[in-house]
Amino acid sequence: MPTNTILVVGGNGIIGRNAVSYLHSTGQWNVIVTSSSPLDYETPARYVQLDLLDEQAVAQQAEQLREVTHVIYAAYIEGKTLAAQTQVNLALLRNLVTGLEEVAPGFRHLTFIQGGKAYGAHLGRYKTPALETDPRHFPPNFYYSQEDFLREQSAAKAWSWTAVRPDIVVGFAVGNPMNLANLIAVYASLCKELNVPFRFPGSLQAYHVLVNVTDATVLAQAMEWVATHEECREEIYNVTNGDVFRWSQLWPRFAEYFGVAYAEPITFPLKDYMEDKAELWQQMVQRHGLKPHTLDELAQWPFGDFIFNVEADAFFDVNKLRRAGFHEMHLDSFTSFRNQFEHLKAEKIIP
Repeated sequence: MPTNTILVVGGNGIIGRNAVSYLHSTGQWNVIVTSSSPLDYETPARYVQLDLLDEQAVAQQAEQLREVTHVIYAAYIEGKTLAAQTQVNLALLRNLVTGLEEVAPGFRHLTFIQGGKAYGAHLGRYKTPALETDPRHFPPNFYYSQEDFLREQSAAKAWSWTAVRPDIVVGFAVGNPMNLANLIAVYASLCKELNVPFRFPGSLQAYHVLVNVTDATVLAQAMEWVATHEECREEIYNVTNGDVFRWSQLWPRFAEYFGVAYAEPITFPLKDYMEDKAELWQQMVQRHGLKPHTLDELAQWPFGDFIFNVEADAFFDVNKLRRAGFHEMHLDSFTSFRNQFEHLKAEKIIP
């Protein structure tokens, strides 16, 4: 029987869901998964409902959480303003940590997710390759507030933390607003249905810049690695597949995979052009026997519009984690996308 119990927070998200699957598969952990709402998938992991906006949420589940030794923290709530976003996400983390300090005597480590926003990726151009030592941008940024809280709260305590910074995460999930694999697959499926070429919808400059992504399984492996290696305590690590690419290199291969004609890019906003496609998607669901997800559940088009119009190189240096001894960042990113497309087909999400 495993001796360590890991709590995955944010279990319905793309990161949490795939972490639960990976950690259970290792046989090395007792896995508990939590979210504020019921899970939208089946898992052998133990589910504990936690609304971390409630300061007493952990105390109310004390018996269920008493054995927790490690935490994977991937919870997130959107805020209407940057200040509100920071306030609510700091509250979630604080309520979890202060609660676990009271109910889980064996609590030893928390791994939490940062990301490209730590480098200012949401603001436009940032220095590349991005290094963990790069200076912060002007606040607020909820990643910074969470990190500062963990540094202060863990001082002289028995537990510690590590931050990991993936870039765009490629993994299986439904209903996640930042799921690029789903978005590409649905867009390609609609192109095939409408008998129009599969074109890159962003700017021509964005088509040729260097980018990287992070496979959800590679990320889960990295989170487990840093959680179990003392030298990773109070450190920050970039995590990607380990390669860089241009959309111009992958887009024709995506078209070939989906069996749809490829054509040169034309810049157009997906958000506007997908507004009238909901009924068409429902017809495809019926005709192909797909699971009854709506178009809005599968793809958040403004996210695609943002990603496909980034006109400066956007990629991370991952050698710090390699030097620490983690050597799984060697995945070809087309393979990562293709694996997710295959999963979507197998689950009858796309034709």
